[in-house]
Amino acid sequence: MLTPQEVSERAFPKASFGGYNMTQVDEFLDVLTEDYSALYSENAVLKSKMKVLVEKVEEYRSTEEAMRKALMTAQRMADDLVKEAEQKRDQILQEAAAEAQKKVDSIRQEAEAEQFRLAAAQKETAGYVAKVKALHAQAQAYLDQLDQLLPAAPDQQEEKMEEAVSDIDDSVQRLVAQAMAEAAAENEKVRQAGESQPAEDLSDTAEFPAQKVQPEENGDM
Repeated sequence: MLTPQEVSERAFPKASFGGYNMTQVDEFLDVLTEDYSALYSENAVLKSKMKVLVEKVEEYRSTEEAMRKALMTAQRMADDLVKEAEQKRDQILQEAAAEAQKKVDSIRQEAEAEQFRLAAAQKETAGYVAKVKALHAQAQAYLDQLDQLLPAAPDQQEEKMEEAVSDIDDSVQRLVAQAMAEAAAENEKVRQAGESQPAEDLSDTAEFPAQKVQPEENGDM
């Protein structure tokens, strides 16, 4: 595209015959140069504005594309996080359920084992109690027979009989103490095992007060 200066400086060779009027040509070129200069300047301004607009449009397009990619990336990351969280949740729930079932089974087995041990301890304690009762009854019957068979005796015989009664009572007390100790030891084992239900205290089942049997005075003495 010609510049206004090129238009104004354009020269034409003079014709020998029948040429254009040089004055009119120069005047026309001056008008043309002025108009062309205005159009050229306006065109330059429009091109500059167009360039700025194109740059802005490209910048907006780049920003829009970056935002679109950022949104897609954020959405993809959010979806991945949600999926991972759901997987972890399911895994935790499954592990918790399995662990809970395992503990329930273990507690049930321990409870059954401790129940069996408790029943055995109760049975054994009941056997000791029965033995002690039987020995106590035998001792009492023996003392009753002594009261019936022994004649009136002096103080020395009475002391011997009291000594025999004391020996029998000591034997009974030792058996009772042994039964109580064994029952208490069994209860301690059951307590330390950490069963889910408290074990019954069996110590009171083997407790018998000592009975002092006083020899009856024979009316014939």
